[in-house]
Amino acid sequence: MAREKLQRKLELKPVSKYFGPKDIKAKQDVILLHEELEAIHLMDSFCMYQEDAAKKMNVSRATFARIIKSARKKISLALITGSNIKVHEIKNEFHVAVCSNSNTELEYAGPEAKYVWIFFIKDYKLKSANCIANPAYNNEDDAPCNVLPDILYDFTVNYFLIEDIDYDLKISLIAKGIYPILQEEVTQDGLVGIFQ
Repeated sequence: MAREKLQRKLELKPVSKYFGPKDIKAKQDVILLHEELEAIHLMDSFCMYQEDAAKKMNVSRATFARIIKSARKKISLALITGSNIKVHEIKNEFHVAVCSNSNTELEYAGPEAKYVWIFFIKDYKLKSANCIANPAYNNEDDAPCNVLPDILYDFTVNYFLIEDIDYDLKISLIAKGIYPILQEEVTQDGLVGIFQ
């Protein structure tokens, strides 16, 4: 049984939420979550130990370690590729994408399925569901990592539910600010419960 998710304490109010190179035009944004910025701030500005910073954010030390690792990877990626860094606002509304073999009901499938369902969740209630054609379906020219992140970004997707994910797709999604969540099974009725 999954442990109840703790409410994270985020006290940092960033002065700016958008950073980028001045000498070139950035081709993409790397999305840094507010919790990732908070973790960087606590560890690198205040030189806190992970255990102390985790307590301050009200998360476990293992969760904090994952947050800080993700933050540093994104910042490194942005610096090396000349991308913008955009700090994501905390909202109680988000879009979730799930691949499906059906466009009439959710039939949980892998990243090369025929369709992608995009669900809008607000205040932990399912508000809308839309189904789109998956550009990775029967696409012999491009792998899912080359086409899925762009279309999901266009639909302002925040989370991508998948049973198993390869490294290239995972990195491509994260670079667009879309966070993969591994789930053995997903149903439309149980979707909201994943995020509570």
